[in-house]
Amino acid sequence: MSVDRRGSIPEAMDQFASVQVNRLLGKLVFQVRHAAKRPDEEAIHDLRVSIRRLSQCMREFRQFFPRHETKKILRQLGKLMDQAAEMRNRDIAIELIGGPEGSARQEFVANLRREREQAKRKLARTLAQWRRSDFSRKWRPWLAA
Repeated sequence: MSVDRRGSIPEAMDQFASVQVNRLLGKLVFQVRHAAKRPDEEAIHDLRVSIRRLSQCMREFRQFFPRHETKKILRQLGKLMDQAAEMRNRDIAIELIGGPEGSARQEFVANLRREREQAKRKLARTLAQWRRSDFSRKWRPWLAA
């Protein structure tokens, strides 16, 4: 990477960072909408991947975005990731436990399914809130080059 005469990073890198973050934000918007409509295992997995990629990109290019707003966005993404993890962790546990062998195992799996449904309802409420708040429209000016 070259540096101009003033010793600053070229504008091209600024624009690249903005394009990448906005592309990933667009993917997150799609995944939030999709997971809100059908919060199945695949949708939650895709939502988590989308959150992770956007967060990583924002951290990598943090020098190009306002510090306070970036921290705020990353905190919000972290909270959403935690809620999605509650569902995903139950899905994985249910899958790992396997088939019905014994009443204790069945009872444990039934309890995991109830917890998953509670996590699903909570996540659905949060995703609906995110959609209503039009989060991406608020974030895009902060993430513009």
